[in-house]
Amino acid sequence: MNRRQLLAMVATLPLAVGFSRFAAAAPLDKVMQKGTLRIAVYRDNPPWSWRQEGKLVGIDVDLGRALADRLGVKPEFMELTADENMDDDLRNAVWKGSILGEPVADLMMHVPYDREFGLRNDMAVLTGPYHRESFALACDPARTDCKGALTDMAGSSIAVETDSVPDFYLTGAFSGRLRGDVVHHLSAAAAMADLITGQAGAAMATLAQVELGQKASGRKLVVRRGPFPGLAKQGWDIGIAVKTDSRDLGYKLEDVIAGLTADGAIAGIFAAYGITHVPPGSQGDR
Repeated sequence: MNRRQLLAMVATLPLAVGFSRFAAAAPLDKVMQKGTLRIAVYRDNPPWSWRQEGKLVGIDVDLGRALADRLGVKPEFMELTADENMDDDLRNAVWKGSILGEPVADLMMHVPYDREFGLRNDMAVLTGPYHRESFALACDPARTDCKGALTDMAGSSIAVETDSVPDFYLTGAFSGRLRGDVVHHLSAAAAMADLITGQAGAAMATLAQVELGQKASGRKLVVRRGPFPGLAKQGWDIGIAVKTDSRDLGYKLEDVIAGLTADGAIAGIFAAYGITHVPPGSQGDR
């Protein structure tokens, strides 16, 4: 898990953003006039947004296209490289632009829908939650201890992404009993590959990352979803962000997301990638 997902763990309360010190504008009208919706997505972030054979694909990419289509405009994508923290990502993507001079996007995908995060970033408005992410443990089907007490897995390797929430959790929980069993990788995809090739007996990542790895391998794995004992924040909602003077665009897109949810379009986008869509605000992971 990367740093943007770590920041998503801060809280899962409904969003409330205070009044901005900036005057309101009419960005929805501007989007309609120019005929394009500029959408920021993270670079190399499967299954959400990444390049496959040179083509930009992913859940956030397809959802961004659907948002533009419902507005009656064309999508234009900005591929965002994660900065040191999510606050910097919002600045680069939504309200100021990067130090290299790249223009801001009209909206940013895959933003934690989080009260504290929203309050400290008053130049952006968080809205339109469209999914609830959580963690999962995947195991080789031959294992019999995957859904029992996690301490029963002591003595066999568990693959994780370095410096991710699963890494911190498994090395620190249960008085460190599993610390020696944790195997570190540069990405969640590499951790899943370790499990799929039989080098590890289990892997822990987000549910979406686990399901993507399972689909890519064609193997049937045992997937254990939370709650995980001792993990304080086991799930978080994700939505979109717009600049603070683009509230009318944010409200319009929030309505569009509600419509895409109601008619099953969002669930269909997730299903196309083999990922389970979990409605925002779901309680099952808490």
